[in-house]
Amino acid sequence: MKLVKKIFLCAAVALVGACGGGGGDPGTPGGGGANQPLGTLSVQLYKSDEPAAVNTFKTSDLDIHAKAVLKDKSGQPVPNAIVTFSENGSGLLTFMPESATALTNSSGIAEVDLKATGATSLGATQVVATASLNDRNGTPVEMTGSANLSVTAAVVADPQSVARAINFTAANPADRSIVIAGSGGTGRSETALLTFTVVDAQGAPIKGVIVDFNAVPADSVVLSTPEGKTNSEGQVVASVSSKSRPTSVVINAQVRGRPISTQSDTLTVTTDVATQRGFDLSASKFNLDYDLSGDSSTINVRIVDRNGNPVTDGVAVVARTDFGRVGSASRGGCTTANGKCSVDYEVQNPRPADGVPVTVVFSTQTGQGTEISDSLNLWVTSVGWLNLYESRTAATPFLGPVSLQRTDPETCKFGTFALWVGTPKGFAAPAGTTISARSRTDLAAPTIVAGSPTLDRASSRTLVEFSATGKEGNPAGVDTWVVQFAAGPSKTLHAVELALNVPACPKKQ
Repeated sequence: MKLVKKIFLCAAVALVGACGGGGGDPGTPGGGGANQPLGTLSVQLYKSDEPAAVNTFKTSDLDIHAKAVLKDKSGQPVPNAIVTFSENGSGLLTFMPESATALTNSSGIAEVDLKATGATSLGATQVVATASLNDRNGTPVEMTGSANLSVTAAVVADPQSVARAINFTAANPADRSIVIAGSGGTGRSETALLTFTVVDAQGAPIKGVIVDFNAVPADSVVLSTPEGKTNSEGQVVASVSSKSRPTSVVINAQVRGRPISTQSDTLTVTTDVATQRGFDLSASKFNLDYDLSGDSSTINVRIVDRNGNPVTDGVAVVARTDFGRVGSASRGGCTTANGKCSVDYEVQNPRPADGVPVTVVFSTQTGQGTEISDSLNLWVTSVGWLNLYESRTAATPFLGPVSLQRTDPETCKFGTFALWVGTPKGFAAPAGTTISARSRTDLAAPTIVAGSPTLDRASSRTLVEFSATGKEGNPAGVDTWVVQFAAGPSKTLHAVELALNVPACPKKQ
């Protein structure tokens, strides 16, 4: 059966003309019956001013048309049929309309326009047309036809004269932002590459066009390439490097000798080198627990340049300390991202003595080789060192007695009094230390009015305020309070005693 069908098809082709006749292959007719073809589809290429078939055209030709003729088995034209054109080759052609489809007219003719995709679209290819005819059962049968074609180079004597437009097409870095000369950084550049593309009247790229560049404002950046020549893709690149100050700039590009120009998007030059005045340190906690190994504080580093902008990403900051530990095993500091980074400080041996602050020093190098640094003090104290003092700077603990005064004879309430909590050398308790008190004799029940738990960010002793309430019928006497301090997850405890003179609390009449 295959042999019979093949012979039949060749015979059908012979009925409508030799293969390739009329500028192309008349196509493969569909079978409408045992011995009857459905029809034919032929393709022809021609120029507007040369109605005869052509099989060669140049990349500069803009008047090339593809014509498909669809006829039924009786040789009559088939109107209102959809014909789809395509390329069976190297992607050298562009069809117009973009859909590459057309309806046959009353003469069975469907036409589309075509052109070379670009100046470098050279070689042999094939234009293919497809359409459908229904067989006697009403089933669509696909028809095809084709025409071979060769695309040759256009003769361009002067690329400058062919140019019709120049477009800004790309930037690297993509965010169009570079840093001030000498300030560098991970992922940041001091040079930008701006790409422009020169095209002809059909939008095809042109090779060999000379383009001149200039910066606005002038002298705001260094133009490493004040001129350039387009490559085979019509592209030319302007290289722009920063100077020593921030700015915003656009680069103008003009085709030499032609009134054809464009400009780049705005390029920004920002982020100077780190400055001493822009070096800032802070900590999440300042008063740490001497008795708790691993008690920690996150120290934040923030760096801006002289313009107040965050320094570039990747600025390395080194940290060191005289007590405990700072940083990690892999890095003894941190690297900035958006002008910030942080490290953890942790309590461990060696530990400081009372009265000796922990100093954490941070430093970095500027692009000019200048070191900038700053330091921050932390206080590491033990609950076991705490006591009560009459003043912030008193040399010895206060053991009492405190003479209470009645302020409400009806309820036997006593007035408040305040003492200072801290270490012998005048440092504060670890942050969050809780303070409680109880009476040994019940002459005066204590209450902590303020100061518990102790606050952070204190470099010296902090105040705690007490009040007391007597019991009706109690005589005057001396009471002893046990004042207890507790800190840390394990609630490390330490207690001291405070003597009080308590006035009588008579019974109500």
